[in-house]
Amino acid sequence: MIKGLYEAHLPVSNLENSIVFYKKLGLELAFKKETLAFFWVVKGRVG
Repeated sequence: MIKGLYEAHLPVSNLENSIVFYKKLGLELAFKKETLAFFWVVKGRVG
């Protein structure tokens, strides 16, 4: 059973559209650089 999610790598064909999509899901953009973006799933929580 999955009890949490620490990290996931999801290749996408259009980064800008994907950023919009994940923001609509309520995720906060943590970092963006050229061809990659990181989102907070639960900000400030470790483990």
